[in-house]
Amino acid sequence: MNEELNIPYYNLINLVEKVINPFSRETITEQIKSEFGKGFLIWHNLGNGIATSANNYTLNKDYIISLESDVPGAVIIFNLGEDIIYRFKDGKKYELKKNRFFVGFSSDEFVVQMLLKKELNYNNLTIGIKEELFLRLTNNFEILKEKMEEAKEKNYSILDGSEIDPDQLEMLSSFKEKIVDKNLLNQLYFESKTTNLIHYTINKLQKIINASSTLDTKKIDSLERAKQIILTEYSSSLSIKEIAYKSAINECYLKKDFKSYYGMTIYEMLQRHRMEMAKNFLKENYSVKETALKVGYKHIGNFSKLFTSYFNTTPSNYKKELEN
Repeated sequence: MNEELNIPYYNLINLVEKVINPFSRETITEQIKSEFGKGFLIWHNLGNGIATSANNYTLNKDYIISLESDVPGAVIIFNLGEDIIYRFKDGKKYELKKNRFFVGFSSDEFVVQMLLKKELNYNNLTIGIKEELFLRLTNNFEILKEKMEEAKEKNYSILDGSEIDPDQLEMLSSFKEKIVDKNLLNQLYFESKTTNLIHYTINKLQKIINASSTLDTKKIDSLERAKQIILTEYSSSLSIKEIAYKSAINECYLKKDFKSYYGMTIYEMLQRHRMEMAKNFLKENYSVKETALKVGYKHIGNFSKLFTSYFNTTPSNYKKELEN
């Protein structure tokens, strides 16, 4: 990437609309300037120390996008699009993979760069929580306090999360709309979805950290092998017994520890990965039948039903949308 393509975030966007509601609530809709690409960004300030930013865009060149903040606190970032590389003030990088989330902590002099590639779809949700509120919400979660203190010393801190699980994915579906609903009652419903997602995710982090502390290195290695088998052999008729054998772990332990460590069952991870790969194959112009077979489904009807439940559109309609 060339340094001349380093641009501040505020130069990337145009303001479309700003809606102000009672008690410091406001919603801002922005779009990517046409000279940089296309897409939208919707920012909600809930007026209670919490804000959300839903982004979905594609850039026409490789860009380094610079962001700054003078509000100390924490962010939970859920990545539903292409991998994102963050570069911090000390030069260190963190890569957020697709379908994962993490918690970032910032000081009042926070600076970060996002290293973005052209013609890739970036789709993520950020939930920002001010420091005082976050510390109260996580009062009994010692590692998060430590991370916040670390951010004060070095400008930022990172707590790696995990795969986005089906429950989180369902909650995230509430943030996909490109058009802001101005009905205040509906906005209150949206706010409830936001707080539900925060509550669920913080509890999930606690379970992951507790599981990591109780599992020995050998078991964690076996769980990582099991995940890799799912990601590479998804097109075959995988059984839990087979995955356990290949991962060198007892079948009962695999089922129990996999759920604790990854926050989802083996079947849930396998199914979701198959659906994501199906989208890729449809983009590559495979037919619906070919796609179903490539991701391990012999019956097109079953495949179509699952695809529709994940993406709210049939595989055939998804192909038509791509062609248009």
